[in-house]
Amino acid sequence: MSRWLILGVFLLSSAPGRSFAEELKLGFVDLSRALGETDDGRQAKANLKNVFDQKQKEIDEQQADLKQSVDDLEKKRTLMPADKVREKEAELQQRMQKVQQTYMRHQQELQAKEQEATGKIVERMNRILQKIAASENFTMIFDRQQGGVVFAKPHLDLTNDLIRRYNSGEGAAAPTGPDAPTGSTKPAPKKP
Repeated sequence: MSRWLILGVFLLSSAPGRSFAEELKLGFVDLSRALGETDDGRQAKANLKNVFDQKQKEIDEQQADLKQSVDDLEKKRTLMPADKVREKEAELQQRMQKVQQTYMRHQQELQAKEQEATGKIVERMNRILQKIAASENFTMIFDRQQGGVVFAKPHLDLTNDLIRRYNSGEGAAAPTGPDAPTGSTKPAPKKP
């Protein structure tokens, strides 16, 4: 995908006609950094860390309990009949699988919570970027992490502007106009 994008940019910039090439204006943004440096992004990250810590504590407790049971079996192995040892090993194997399943479930839950927590923030950032692109006549704005940008001149970096505008409250209201989602929202009644 990024190869086609780069090829398209190259073809647009090398097209005949000097005036067309001059109209091409590119910029980039580091959405990951912006997410970490906005007030809402920091709050979401802190909340996610709390959830992660709780889930990690649960996994650690289960692993410690399992390790203690394995150690106990190893100490008593020679004193137990072979069929009892096999029974205990099978039980420990099932417990290990449950711990692994719990770990996988927690990973999926954390990913879903992260998506939920950051989705609205990224959506708002995209609205701000659309305003920046429209007002400053950018042809394209790339995400540094996703777009494969290896090098760009620092003056093309819009990340600081995005963070500043986001923290100032821009883009918080739902969009209006032709790009706004259609629905049956009624306008607020005017006060006399």
